[in-house]
Amino acid sequence: MVKGNEIIYQIFVRNYSQEGTFQAVQQDLNRLKELGVDIIYLMPIHEIGIKNRKGTWGSPYAIKDYYSISKDLGTKDDFISLITTTHKMGMKIIMDMVFNHTSPDSVMLEKHPEYYFYKDGKLGNRVGDWSDIIDLDTSREDTQSYLLDVLKYWVSLGVDGFRFDVASMISLDFFKKARTELGKDIIFFAESIDYDFVNYLKSLGYSSTPDIDMYPTFDLLYNYSWFRPLERYLKNEISYEKLKCVINEDYEYIGDKGLRIICFENHDTERIAAYINEDKLKNIVLDLVKYKGPLFIYMGQEYGAEHRPDLFEKDPVIWKINEKVLEIYKEAIKIKKSN
Repeated sequence: MVKGNEIIYQIFVRNYSQEGTFQAVQQDLNRLKELGVDIIYLMPIHEIGIKNRKGTWGSPYAIKDYYSISKDLGTKDDFISLITTTHKMGMKIIMDMVFNHTSPDSVMLEKHPEYYFYKDGKLGNRVGDWSDIIDLDTSREDTQSYLLDVLKYWVSLGVDGFRFDVASMISLDFFKKARTELGKDIIFFAESIDYDFVNYLKSLGYSSTPDIDMYPTFDLLYNYSWFRPLERYLKNEISYEKLKCVINEDYEYIGDKGLRIICFENHDTERIAAYINEDKLKNIVLDLVKYKGPLFIYMGQEYGAEHRPDLFEKDPVIWKINEKVLEIYKEAIKIKKSN
């Protein structure tokens, strides 16, 4: 269950620290608790495929086995210890689930090739430049059953919910079944896709679920409906009045059906501190945080990190504190908690 004034903190375990382990994250929980974090969101922690791997380490979104844990991050016991400690400190923990696709050498493909998407009789994917993955056919009931069992397994270990990658491209029927099976207490957080990508999919002949139809199955959706205009404002391409108009229209569109997160950056975007100064950052963050929905922070954002960790390499966050930026986010968190 999500109230709407939570603070969600995204962690890419490999690049969160020099060690890149669950244990290193666990050692930092006190700081996150003091910051005001309510929900810790871990990017995919599973074993990464070798075939067509991008970079040396590979993308955590090219998963080989949904039931595995990547060995460099730690053991299953380490993960359970992180969950247990997070709960003892009064926080929740959710994990990324990537059900649109797998790596080309997935154990799932070996056992169930029929669960996959085929184009002209060949394995492939709907988006051509995602060369390190192959798409699943989530419209199939047997595929859905397999994926539902995956969710049940991780819930049995104690996770409080899931962030679903490119959820708009996955069968909504599957999510409805999963919500019914898992119950309302499990957090369902959807990466709804931005409108430019929706139009791109349409140009290829593929559909996606409109944001409004994803409620009430999902508790949370991304703010991608106004994320691109936000970027344009930050780069001085549109006025603040135009940005606010887009945001207000979006909130009228959503109404009371559900919540969006208030996100300024994530692992797919450039660091916000890299291209605006502290004064502009303060104005935008302290204003937009007043909108309905949890505040989303990507690791290091609260310190004004300008370097974006590489998705395909070992490339840890540079933990250099910018006190002015930290105070901005502390004030924003205070506003969110009191609103």
